[in-house]
Amino acid sequence: MTERLHVLVGVENGLLRLTSSDNGSSWSGPDVLIPEVEACALQAAPDGSMYVGTRGQGIFRVKPGMREAEHLETPPELIKTRSLYISDDHFLAGTEPARVFEWENHERWVPFGEMAACSGAPEWWYPVQGEDPHIRHLARDPHRPEQFYGAVQVGGVAISPDAGDSWYDRRNLDLDVHMVVAHPGRPGTVYAGSGGKGILRSRDWGDTWEEIAGPTGNFVVQFAMHPSHPDRIFLGTARGGVREWRENPEVGAGGEVYRSDDGGDSWRRLTNGLPEYMQSRIDTVFVEPTNADCVVIGAGGARRNDAKDGGIYFSADAGDSWRRIADAADPLSMWCVRE
Repeated sequence: MTERLHVLVGVENGLLRLTSSDNGSSWSGPDVLIPEVEACALQAAPDGSMYVGTRGQGIFRVKPGMREAEHLETPPELIKTRSLYISDDHFLAGTEPARVFEWENHERWVPFGEMAACSGAPEWWYPVQGEDPHIRHLARDPHRPEQFYGAVQVGGVAISPDAGDSWYDRRNLDLDVHMVVAHPGRPGTVYAGSGGKGILRSRDWGDTWEEIAGPTGNFVVQFAMHPSHPDRIFLGTARGGVREWRENPEVGAGGEVYRSDDGGDSWRRLTNGLPEYMQSRIDTVFVEPTNADCVVIGAGGARRNDAKDGGIYFSADAGDSWRRIADAADPLSMWCVRE
C-alpha cells in the first residue's frame, strides 16, 4: 500500500489537508477537513488522532486516517483554545484568556494550576481589540518531566516546576513570546521565539535568556527542531512589526527561513525556491517526525499587508530547496502525518 504524507494547515476559516503519495513530489488538495473554524493549534495524540484547538468553537478531534473530524464537548472556558500539549499522561489546553486546563482521563476538564498566581499576570495584555492575552504555546521539559512552559502573548514565559501545582513567570526575555521549547538533548537549555527579539536561548531552565537571532529577523512565530538531531533548528522569521507592515505594505514583512546546525550559535539563510524578498512573514514551521528531511513552512500576510507571496512551501532535502505546494493566505497552525 502506498504511504501517504498529509500536511494539515489551520487557517482563519477552516482546517485544510494536503496529501502526497510520492514523498512530496506531487500534492492533492487542499481539502477542507473542518470548515468555518479558526484553527489555532494542532497536536498529534499517541493513538494517531489529531486534536485541533480553535478560537471560538473549542476542540475538535480528527480521527486516524485524517479524513473524519468530530467536535468535542468542552466547557465555556475552553471555547477559545489557543494551544495544546498531549502526551501519554497529560492532555493540556492553553486558552484565551490566559489559563491552562487538563483533560483528566478524557472525562472532565480541570484547571492545571492557576496562571493568575504569576507575579506579572496583572500586566499581561494583547494589542488587538476583542482579543485577550492567551497561552500561545505549551511545552514540557524532557529532563524535568514535572516542568511545563507556557508562551504568554503578551507577557513572557510562564513556568510550572511541579506539573501545574504552581506557576511563576519570566519577563526578562521579551514579553511577546510565541513559542517555547526545551532542547531534548541538553538539560537546562530552552528556546523561545518572540515578536521583538527573534529567537532566544536559556541555559538555566528558563530563568535567564540570551538573544541568539544573529543575522535572522526580529519577529519569530515558529521554529522547529530536527527530531533526532535537535541542534538542527529550522527558523521562520520576519523583520519589523505589524504596524510597520501595515504602514508600508509594498515593503511587507521580509519573511525568511534559516537553519542552524549547532543549536543556534550560527544561522544559514535558506533561499533556493523561496522568493528572494518575501512580503509575507513565516508563520508556521514543521519538521516531519519520521523523515526529518521533509520540512514544511507556511507564509502569510494577506490580513496585515495584502502580501501576495503567502502559501505553503515544502522541502524534501532539509531546506536546501523549496517548492510552493498550496495557497493559504494566513496559516495559523501546521502538522504533518504519515500513514
